[in-house]
Amino acid sequence: MAVVNDVKPRRPRRSKADIEEAIQKAATAQIKKKGFSLALVTDIVKRAKIEPIVFYNRYKNLDEFYDGFVKQYDYWLSDLIRSNAADPSTEEGLASLLEALFEKLLSDKIMTELLRWEITEGNHITERTARLRELHSMELINHFNDMFRDGDIDMVATSTLIVAGLYYMVLHKDRSTFGGIDINSPEGRGRIHAACRSVLSLFFRRIECDSRIDRIAERMRAEGIDEESIARCINAG
Repeated sequence: MAVVNDVKPRRPRRSKADIEEAIQKAATAQIKKKGFSLALVTDIVKRAKIEPIVFYNRYKNLDEFYDGFVKQYDYWLSDLIRSNAADPSTEEGLASLLEALFEKLLSDKIMTELLRWEITEGNHITERTARLRELHSMELINHFNDMFRDGDIDMVATSTLIVAGLYYMVLHKDRSTFGGIDINSPEGRGRIHAACRSVLSLFFRRIECDSRIDRIAERMRAEGIDEESIARCINAG
């Protein structure tokens, strides 16, 4: 009579690095599926094929795991700015940066879920990521303040509205169209890219116009024309 061997083969022993990689991959998959708020340790350990004790030997709780997990996204905005080849202080460079930001959010599900988590839940992790994102955008904001200091255009507020609109549309994209625009389609994304460029064009044309007026005024002064006449001519134009 044949002897049936009921002994299950042992799972190959994994290194600490292998286990950590499995946890990271499992967490990424669960966050993409359920978001940060609804992903559970039980889901992560099951997907990672480890026992719960293995997870808790590394992390006190899920919050501690998230604290380290999201740090890889702390510098995403400044990294995006640095990786953009065009100068963000120019019209083309800023348009290229906004397009890259939009496409990055559309393609990076974890970043989208992190933004969603920040909006829906306040904790030390979401507050830190929001503050760091603001911190790493300040260099560009200060540059815009300098560029538009002498004009009547609030470029910082305007670009903030554009970025906030891009954030919202990306977070909203699986619910319905917005303004009839479906950013899941190439046509919809193209319309958003074109709209951003149109708005930026208005502002940069205004800078060029103001600069040209200043040069004309300087030439008029050099010709001995009084300030009242210069102001009247400029305002009439």
